[in-house]
Amino acid sequence: MKEKEQVYSRHLKKKKTLEHLSKWGEVLAKIMSPEGKPEALDDVIVLDVSYANFAGIIAASLLAELGAETIKIEPPEGDPARMMTPYGVNVDGVGIPFLMEGRNKRYITLNLEDEEDRENFKKLVAKADILIETFSPGYMDSLGIGYRQLSKINPGLIYVAITPYGHYTSKAKEYSKIPDTDLVAQAASGLPALIGELPDSPEPYNWPTRAGFWAAWYIVGVAAAMGALLALYYKKSTGEGQMVDVASFDAFSSCVGFPATVGFVWGRPRPRYGILDYGLCPYGFFKCKDGYVAIAAFRDQDFRAILKILGRWDLEEDWRYLLDRITDDVDKVKQLNKEIEEAVAKYTCDELLKKFSDYARKSARSRWRGGGLPVTTKMLSPEEVLKEKHWHVRKVFVEVNDPKYGSFVVPICGKMSETPPRVKWISATIGKDNEYVYKKYCLNRRNER
Repeated sequence: MKEKEQVYSRHLKKKKTLEHLSKWGEVLAKIMSPEGKPEALDDVIVLDVSYANFAGIIAASLLAELGAETIKIEPPEGDPARMMTPYGVNVDGVGIPFLMEGRNKRYITLNLEDEEDRENFKKLVAKADILIETFSPGYMDSLGIGYRQLSKINPGLIYVAITPYGHYTSKAKEYSKIPDTDLVAQAASGLPALIGELPDSPEPYNWPTRAGFWAAWYIVGVAAAMGALLALYYKKSTGEGQMVDVASFDAFSSCVGFPATVGFVWGRPRPRYGILDYGLCPYGFFKCKDGYVAIAAFRDQDFRAILKILGRWDLEEDWRYLLDRITDDVDKVKQLNKEIEEAVAKYTCDELLKKFSDYARKSARSRWRGGGLPVTTKMLSPEEVLKEKHWHVRKVFVEVNDPKYGSFVVPICGKMSETPPRVKWISATIGKDNEYVYKKYCLNRRNER
């Protein structure tokens, strides 16, 4: 007997719905392949002058992935960022993160403190659309190649400067010589003070905790790329460039807005909550028999659904409403979290996922279940992520080969049906593209001077 097909809604069987799904399938097919399609930024030239700073490198990589001709400018000895790598692991002397962010870039060498090289730099600037730099405030200006000087050479130049506190205010001046690092950006944003175990946990487990591997640099890089793209949109309309002043502490501080709101509501600072969440409960990672699962209840009906699924309806009376579960009484929240933890621990991950899925399917087809649709998924390790068929179907990860550095699996930042991002190559050899760039942009060679 053929098993009856399971659907979440009887409406999916309607003819018009099937037609819409067919058209959507065509869109998906277009999204999956970049072949023969234009690149969104294929007429844009980006100069990456970031130095010992992955926020700038990441911003340039995102633009390169969207098709911009991105030229990484380094001193003859190379960018110190080449050496920044976990546990000192490198490939032929180049760190893994630098290689990963080397997608679609051209590499040339220029010593910006050398007058002749600065003249070549100005020639590049005259033809560029976007420049990204991460030097201390005033350094580029002291060399005669800051925004105020370069904007006279190229009024359409979008000049993206990334520093800890920006290029103005007394704070920016006071800390102008402080290197812009991921850890410093996190510390100054206030976010680590909110991350970590509960204050009553033993030391050192209750110390503030950083958000993750270069989390600040990635957020700042995205903020810088977004600023560059918005400025580029303005330039397309007006022909005018502008300076995009990115303060890394500003960009990362946007992540702590909600805790400030909670502090206002409670009338006191929001404490560290550890594995708890101060906005929803349950909302977090829970240990099951063979790993961890993420469980989230956004609404009262979702919470009640979780209680039914886990066989803990006895908790419903005391935790019926959202405001019962959002409280500044940490001990109270810990108690509910403990009850959920004990219930989850009785099942394997697959058992939980099936129970949640079965309930959600029945809930979607029933008028009497209150529409409860709690969220759950298995927590995957990086190794498991790479083995998941889903990511391969979506072509999230692509394998790229370089004659010198070998084979790499790298992620692509998103999907677009008409102008998809793509990874065309990965390279990182110092000065590898000197010949190409010098010839294309008519730069002067030293032996020609």
